[in-house]
Amino acid sequence: MKMKVLGLMMIVGLLLTACSPTGSNETIKMGTTAGIYSKVIDQALKPALEEQGYDVEVESYVDLIEPNKDLADGKIDANMNQQQISLDQFNEEYDLPIVALTEVPSVGLGLYSNSLTSMDDIPNGSWITIPNDELGTARALRFLEQQGLITLDPDVPTYAVTEKHIESNPKNLNIQPILIAQLIPSMASGDLAIIPDNYVMVNEMELKDALAHEELGEALQYIVAVREEDREKDFAIAIKEAIASETFQEAIEEHFQGFGK
Repeated sequence: MKMKVLGLMMIVGLLLTACSPTGSNETIKMGTTAGIYSKVIDQALKPALEEQGYDVEVESYVDLIEPNKDLADGKIDANMNQQQISLDQFNEEYDLPIVALTEVPSVGLGLYSNSLTSMDDIPNGSWITIPNDELGTARALRFLEQQGLITLDPDVPTYAVTEKHIESNPKNLNIQPILIAQLIPSMASGDLAIIPDNYVMVNEMELKDALAHEELGEALQYIVAVREEDREKDFAIAIKEAIASETFQEAIEEHFQGFGK
């Protein structure tokens, strides 16, 4: 009889473990790049996943290529370091089975100045520095077009425009692409700078100080990416539930004011 009871207890224990979404403190390996999204993982996503019984291990990268390659190779389970458009471009080039799992709170480019306080104050001939990478330049030019400062060739794909595609520039703005790391220092000598959200927040600037914010479409939303075969697995579902949770949203509101969806 004792053996039967012991056996029944073991079976019940196994069933309970199988019903648990994580088993026993399953670890999710998340890849990211140094900056704001590593902080989002640490301060918002990790606590929300821990409530579901998961541990989170973070692997930090210095570029956007390696976290996708390591994800495809199974060295990490998911990554949070890129926008949908970046993943699309990456998959076109490398043809890897990586897909977007869910969007995460995102903010776009901002137009900042040390001397100007309003879009109406922008004088003719102003110097504006913008990111010099291909996507960053195209986004910055589209952002300036959103603000009515320039118009661009409508026949050029949205994120393929360069300075040569500017059709009108009523204020004769001097638009200068430079390294992203130089954008904030450039404000000391230039009139304006278009700066990505990541650099604004890691340099302890205030998002609210921007004269204008980029309007984000679906292509520019930051995402969590996983392997295509994993998107219905328990850990992937847990990540989606964590990002939709009150714990995550409250952490974003507390630590990352200005982030949106």
